[in-house]
Amino acid sequence: MKRFIFLLSALVVMLPAFAVTPNKIVIPNIEGYKTLKGDFHVHTSFSDGGVWPTTRIDEALWEGLDVIAISDHLDSRLLMQRRAGYFSDKCDRDESYRIAAKAAGDKVLVVHAGEISRGMPPGHFNCLFVKDNDDICAATEKNDHDHVLAMEGGLKEARKQGAFLMWNHPHWHKHAPNETIMWPVHKKLLKEGYMDAIEVYNMSCGYSPEAHEWCLKYNLAILGNSDCHQLLFNGVDYLHGEHRPITLLFAEEKSLEGVRDALNNRRSALFADGVVYGREQELAPLFKACVKIKGVKMTDKILTFTIENKSSIPVVLTKGAGSEGLYFPRAIEVPPFSSRSFKARPVQINNVSQPFKGDTVTVNFLVETFQIGANKPLPFSVKASKK
Repeated sequence: MKRFIFLLSALVVMLPAFAVTPNKIVIPNIEGYKTLKGDFHVHTSFSDGGVWPTTRIDEALWEGLDVIAISDHLDSRLLMQRRAGYFSDKCDRDESYRIAAKAAGDKVLVVHAGEISRGMPPGHFNCLFVKDNDDICAATEKNDHDHVLAMEGGLKEARKQGAFLMWNHPHWHKHAPNETIMWPVHKKLLKEGYMDAIEVYNMSCGYSPEAHEWCLKYNLAILGNSDCHQLLFNGVDYLHGEHRPITLLFAEEKSLEGVRDALNNRRSALFADGVVYGREQELAPLFKACVKIKGVKMTDKILTFTIENKSSIPVVLTKGAGSEGLYFPRAIEVPPFSSRSFKARPVQINNVSQPFKGDTVTVNFLVETFQIGANKPLPFSVKASKK
């Protein structure tokens, strides 16, 4: 009996520690900016989600996120809980945001948002930094019979409120069963200024190379989000190191104003499934902040150094063009928070070791886990000289 009581007491002591143990995603700041981690597409029980808004704050704290957007569906047909009679008719479409923001306090930034959901085309759009979701819903449902007119009405009202507009999951199989394309209505919305970003990665449908290229071509913000409806613990294997897809913002300060400024100026990327997707102007300094090259030494016939990864992002390097005359592994993996030694030699001639040509050697890599375009890894080089 005493042993049982002792074990039970030990369990009680351990449970709180386990419950608050974070599974934080660690990504360093880049020169001149703070790297903020966010999810701009989450749902709660105030639309068709399965959790209370405060749970979204708890999940964000668990992963060390800086900002989330409560983006419940605005459409009357998707307000499942209200239709079921769980809430008072006086409960408006901004209530989930207010509950989450109050629970977050100063621990997590909460963006006031909502999702307009129509058939395809035009599909779904998130409106970030809104003021009144009921007004956006009313403007949308004035033309409820026509998907395009409904979306245009909702986005125009959102823009009047100063919203930032994101086209959601253009590659979702229900919207793109055969191929991912930009329909005429999307081109029209883009031309008229009603598209500021595209969700390049969504947890339900993964990465879209087409969306990545559209963001580069049309200067749109690159976002990656969970679109979570149920408890994240049900869909993310945290025990084995998984995490939700997240948007990376390179902001001047950690504030809602800083978030909006980073979005407006397209200083964004995304991190999902061990890969960062973005633009070279952000990913090059981010890689520099994540990786440290140490102990570079060069003799007549061998070059050595150590690659240290200081982040949660796996680093996979492959041999780049211009290094054909060097002998070294064609693929090098440096897991998060680890180091790997590196050796390079000149290619042998007739099985005879050769000296380096000249006193300086440049080793060229491609960083496969930092993608600056569709199937376009970030180039990276290490230069060494004889002392």
